[in-house]
Amino acid sequence: MIQRRSYKLLLAAALLLASGSAGQQGTAMAAGSADMPAAADPSTAVQPMLDPGFGYETHFTHDLAMSLLASSPVAAYLPTRLPDSGWQYYGLKSALSGDGYAVTAFRTAKLQPVSETLPSAGGKSGVDPAAVLYELKAGTAAEAGLAVPQTAKRLLGADGWTYWADGASDTAAAALTAKFAAMSKPGSPVNGATGTVLAASAGSKTVYSASWTIDGSVYYSFVSYGSLADFTAMLTSFRPVTNLLASADVVLLPKEMQLNMQIGRGRLYEPYENRFAELAKAPAVYNGSVYLPLRDIATVIGGKIRYIGKEGAVYVSRDGDEDELKLDLRTGTVARGQEKLGAIKPIVKDGTTLVPLRFMTDQFRLAADYDAASKGVTVHANQWALKDALPRTSSAADLAVKVFTIGGPPFLYDNEKVAINTSHGYTNLKPPQGYNGLKYVIYEVHVPLIPGENELVLRDMANNRVLTGIPIRSTVKPEDIPFRYGGLVWFDGMDLKLKLTSTDGKAWPAGYAETSGAITIASDADFKALNFNSLQAGYQIGTFKSKIVSAPLQDGKLSYRLLLDKGPGTYEVTLYSPFANMDSVQVVSFIVVVPPKKA
Repeated sequence: MIQRRSYKLLLAAALLLASGSAGQQGTAMAAGSADMPAAADPSTAVQPMLDPGFGYETHFTHDLAMSLLASSPVAAYLPTRLPDSGWQYYGLKSALSGDGYAVTAFRTAKLQPVSETLPSAGGKSGVDPAAVLYELKAGTAAEAGLAVPQTAKRLLGADGWTYWADGASDTAAAALTAKFAAMSKPGSPVNGATGTVLAASAGSKTVYSASWTIDGSVYYSFVSYGSLADFTAMLTSFRPVTNLLASADVVLLPKEMQLNMQIGRGRLYEPYENRFAELAKAPAVYNGSVYLPLRDIATVIGGKIRYIGKEGAVYVSRDGDEDELKLDLRTGTVARGQEKLGAIKPIVKDGTTLVPLRFMTDQFRLAADYDAASKGVTVHANQWALKDALPRTSSAADLAVKVFTIGGPPFLYDNEKVAINTSHGYTNLKPPQGYNGLKYVIYEVHVPLIPGENELVLRDMANNRVLTGIPIRSTVKPEDIPFRYGGLVWFDGMDLKLKLTSTDGKAWPAGYAETSGAITIASDADFKALNFNSLQAGYQIGTFKSKIVSAPLQDGKLSYRLLLDKGPGTYEVTLYSPFANMDSVQVVSFIVVVPPKKA
């Protein structure tokens, strides 16, 4: 399936990046970082890119995931969601077997050394059974499949999965049926697998288990000792531990940042990083509203704060964003520049500014939840995890790039050395095994290149911020760069027989030319049959788009001299439809370079 869109000029200056090594980089989604990470240089060995849910370099599960990637005798799967740790650290114990692996997660009051999370002969020895959060096993043994008691009641079946309950009351069974039906509605809980789910109740305690297989030979089992919500969230989050750069040139996936807080508690917890941080002031409730310490939260999510005493105001920026928010501490007015965005009631206690929870959600587009029963506050911030393995040289006129990401598509792409007013095509390809095609996709995009230095830039479609810039040096020859037709149905298959001539009289045989300031566009095509009296012509260079002018035809032939008067640079010249009701519809475009004048 090919989706085509035409995009106007993106108002961002070209940022030429030095090529350098880059690990997994966190960059902006709708509420993420605006910094441009340096693109990885595949001339050196590129480290594998794992799913950021467990493989991001700051996550406490990263080292275990990398170890399983290297050593597991079977394809490893890990969850990208975490259960509630009850305000304690997460601990991990793991082991390899002859035909698989095992992982035990538990809560612990003491931070565990990373080395102890890696597979060892001891496995889960020494772990308090009461502290276990979940257990995961994988192997080829038939007994890895889940054994369902004869007393269990079948709740439902869907997409090759069967759901059972044992020891549950009729009311509890009905609630389980509704929950499992909702969980299975998008498809198999683990993509591409068939399996079994069992909720086993004894008294007030329920243990949730699942077993599945993808190929009928390797089985995975997952046992959760927490809540039903934790179990369903984790079961649907299992992803393969695989190098995603083996399937695509660029990987662009969301990475979640989560902050756990509690009213009256002086520390926040970052579960994915498995770390606590002290707060200047504990979250509090004032007049029924939840208040958070502004500086602490802003700092954790990558923001900066400036206090200007003479103004009685606090300025807050997010990840290098120059459009700072101004919070007037006297009036509560929130503004960006001259634009008033709203008003809140800030509270200053012992020099610490506290703001309502909705200030963080409204102004920073963060997702947040407050549980009045537990007095818990959870803040979510999305970022991008991005890495590439693109070669830095190409001899093609069009660079084909495969980008593995979520559906949408969530990004724009362009060659910053070429004017940005082209049609973009996204060809959908199947994602890797273990990723649901309804959510994930590999897009194949084609980027036009010109001789010399180019830069592939990906932007967040939501806010137009640059995600990354990848320098590409092209060795393509001018005569191999085609004229690029816009796909207008009247010109389908038509050869306009265009010829380009520079000011010094040099003829250029294809869709690329160099000149000192003007280009003559000629065509031997006979436009009489189409009743054309003229075409329209214009150009784009950098952020400037020229006016469209009429290019008259003489006896049905085109010969027009277009002045390129914006100095040295790369011009994209476009001929448009002459029809009044089709103004600005592209017929054909080509590249003209005006080199700098020699000293």
